[in-house]
Amino acid sequence: MGRQLQKKKNKSSIPKKSKHKNPRIFKVRPTGNALIAANWDHKQTLSQNYRRLGLVSRLGKSTGGVEKAFSAAAQQHKRLDEGGKKGDKKKLAPGEARIIRDEEGKIIQVIYGKSAEEALDSDSDSDKVGQEEGEEEGEEEGEEEEEEEEEFTGCAGGGGGGGETDIVKKLKAQAAVGERKNRKILCPGEMDWIFRLVEKYGEDDCEGMVRDRKLNVYQQTLGDIRRRVAIWKRQRAEEEKEKEERERGQVGA
Repeated sequence: MGRQLQKKKNKSSIPKKSKHKNPRIFKVRPTGNALIAANWDHKQTLSQNYRRLGLVSRLGKSTGGVEKAFSAAAQQHKRLDEGGKKGDKKKLAPGEARIIRDEEGKIIQVIYGKSAEEALDSDSDSDKVGQEEGEEEGEEEGEEEEEEEEEFTGCAGGGGGGGETDIVKKLKAQAAVGERKNRKILCPGEMDWIFRLVEKYGEDDCEGMVRDRKLNVYQQTLGDIRRRVAIWKRQRAEEEKEKEERERGQVGA
């Protein structure tokens, strides 16, 4: 009976909810630094977030696929438009013309193509012009590649020029301070245990503490007992200092 129901489910046209996820599509959740995580925009990609924060996502050289800035793309479109307007007459065949109208439909300009005689005369010069245009295009492409490389690797502070962002300044200040280590403390039971060991053997004879089977029940090593004794001394000195300050405060009151 169960097998028949399973067959009906497989033949059904009702869409099933799949639990499989595409491993290539996932959201980046930064967990390394709290400052970056607080300023992370989940609607942007990893590269866009790093560029906005003034950081670089890759330390290596650009190998392609870099998103162009809006200003660079606009300039490129402008150059293409200007080039198209200049070359309109060359694209027209002999005897053809192009009419340019404004928004209202009025004729502004009429561009006529070359005549047959002009086309024959210009055939000899077309090869030279084509070579010059090819050289100019090659130079422009080289300049664009250099600009892209500078835009990718040149991340002195803003990812796209300018000074350092506030996030970069805060990260530098955080790195200058360094990571603060948590101080280890002993619980009251450990304090009492180390006190009994020090009372019997003194603060320096840690080897005797290790060999004591009655007090060192859990067979702590020599290095472990030395660390605990050092923490016990520091913690005891701090407690005595706090006690003296409290007594002074009571006397002054």
